[in-house]
Amino acid sequence: MDTDLKSTIPVLALDSAQKADQHLKEFIKDLFQQPSIQQAVFTFPVDNTDPLSLLSSVYKQEGFCYYWEQPSKQFSIVAGESLIKLSSAGTDRFSDIQEQQQEVISSTATFSALSHPCAGLMFLGGFSFFDEMQQPLWDSFEAASLVVPKWLIVQDSEHTLLTLTFHLDTFDNPDELHQEVIRRIENVPDKKQSFNSENNSPRDSEYKNNRSFPESSPNYKEWETSVNRSVDFIDEQKFQKIVLARQISVPYESKQSAVRFISRLREQYPNCSCFLVRQDEDHTFLGATPEKLASFKDGKLFTEALAGSIQRGQTPEEDSALAQNLSFSSKNQKEHQFVVRDIEQRLKSLAHTVYREEQPKVKKLSNVQHLYTPIRADLKPDVNVMSVLQQLHPTPAVGGYPWEEAAPHIKEFENFDRGWYAGPIGWLNGSGNGEFAVAIRSGLLNGTHAHFFAGCGIVADSDAQSEWEETNLKLRPMLSAFEYD
Repeated sequence: MDTDLKSTIPVLALDSAQKADQHLKEFIKDLFQQPSIQQAVFTFPVDNTDPLSLLSSVYKQEGFCYYWEQPSKQFSIVAGESLIKLSSAGTDRFSDIQEQQQEVISSTATFSALSHPCAGLMFLGGFSFFDEMQQPLWDSFEAASLVVPKWLIVQDSEHTLLTLTFHLDTFDNPDELHQEVIRRIENVPDKKQSFNSENNSPRDSEYKNNRSFPESSPNYKEWETSVNRSVDFIDEQKFQKIVLARQISVPYESKQSAVRFISRLREQYPNCSCFLVRQDEDHTFLGATPEKLASFKDGKLFTEALAGSIQRGQTPEEDSALAQNLSFSSKNQKEHQFVVRDIEQRLKSLAHTVYREEQPKVKKLSNVQHLYTPIRADLKPDVNVMSVLQQLHPTPAVGGYPWEEAAPHIKEFENFDRGWYAGPIGWLNGSGNGEFAVAIRSGLLNGTHAHFFAGCGIVADSDAQSEWEETNLKLRPMLSAFEYD
């Protein structure tokens, strides 16, 4: 027996459901009269759901899945199953993705049962730090990859939206597509279940009590050599700043729940952007990043400079004193101003105007505090998201300054492939609105091991031991959430 929206989406009032279903049938019928349309996207309001419950359900299945949540903003995206994958590599990867994206947009028709900024076509994914990826550690990840999923659920403080996307050439007639839309609404994984977070508290205290970190690569002696050589290069004016990173690898058993891992991160770091991208059963990249690369809304760009770090205090008085030390530290102020000036310089050709405050603020996270300057820009009409990402990535907060001079030395000093670590990760809709973060405070699960990454900025007065301790501080969130023993 045929079903319709009246019985499938109870969140819609009866008369609204009847009208929506009639419009849906007319929309689908019209699709089959347009040979240029290859995909159709359908968005409907549904009951509120727990994003981690959805992620838990889809993570049990094979193939692509995606999660993005900003708990403090009450915003989340959960998606599963790849319908279209855009990919590229090399120096033109951002423009390649832009061209592929426009082809998909121009050949897609959109139906939405309500007006919402996140209704319709969505592209989910990210980019590697460097233009190319070579090490097998990152197998199944590509230098640039955005996916249009078969289904996704977006939730904000007011609405929960289900979006379904289909290739039209898999259907023989409008009625067949209409019934498949209804069937997919009914079968989205566990929309009403709640995620069980029992025994889910982070174990960061174990790492605050002078617990030693796992053996890392590079080890401390190699790290010390790299930092000292970097300072020498800065003294020789080869560059002014370079960001060096470490990789720590710990055994990982498949029975460990990546969903519970991400749940611990979102509980402990509600002001961060929590993310998870699984390309296949053995390759999942996830984390909780405090750093926004860029968000886009109605032609406006919002970004930030986040550089300069210090630990949190054990008491309010100590915490305040540490924040003051951070604000007055010449080393941290110098590192931060490199980032601010560089972002402003990169945005000049893309924006009519760029706004920022004169003095940085202090952004406090659970285990660390950073110098932070929000930046806003009014983009020129012909500027697209991919050109902005290409221009902003990598910021000096994760790369160096000037970037062209610092870049070769990152590969020289680091004996691992950064992969997607510190690259842009996020989402974008068909209207050009979206958000990308810098994928720091992150790790890669590859079936047998978990690989975690952390870096810090090296400037003229950097000290190897202090920078090593700073990377330990930045590694704690992932290690504690992972429950390394």
